[in-house]
Amino acid sequence: MIDCLSRASAFEQAQELIDEYERNHSPESTMYMALLSGARNAKNVYLSQNIYDRMKNLFPEEKDALISAAVLLANVYASSGEIDKASNIRLEIHKSGTKKKVGLTWITVDGQLYTFRAHDRSHPRSNEIYAEG
Repeated sequence: MIDCLSRASAFEQAQELIDEYERNHSPESTMYMALLSGARNAKNVYLSQNIYDRMKNLFPEEKDALISAAVLLANVYASSGEIDKASNIRLEIHKSGTKKKVGLTWITVDGQLYTFRAHDRSHPRSNEIYAEG
């Protein structure tokens, strides 16, 4: 629900749901990532920075989530024309030695399961697949 509200730029409602959840549960980084993703899609630099700062305070041990959040923050700065800020964030990620995990997706076609990553060329017909794009 947080993701849906964030995609619709209903950030106040999304934050209210998070607040309600956190009255009885520990904070979850996935909720904040959904909120940050929506803020990035809306190119809302101020909100994106605030969410990222909150995540650093709430989830200091969740390095993978913080790296992903930093990438989203760098992307929102870049898409808003603030290239220096985006570059500084990317440089800090690089200096930390931490790498963003590459996402994996899968699809079943005619009962056959296929897995792949972005820009993956392992499929035997990848030349045909990329030619259609």
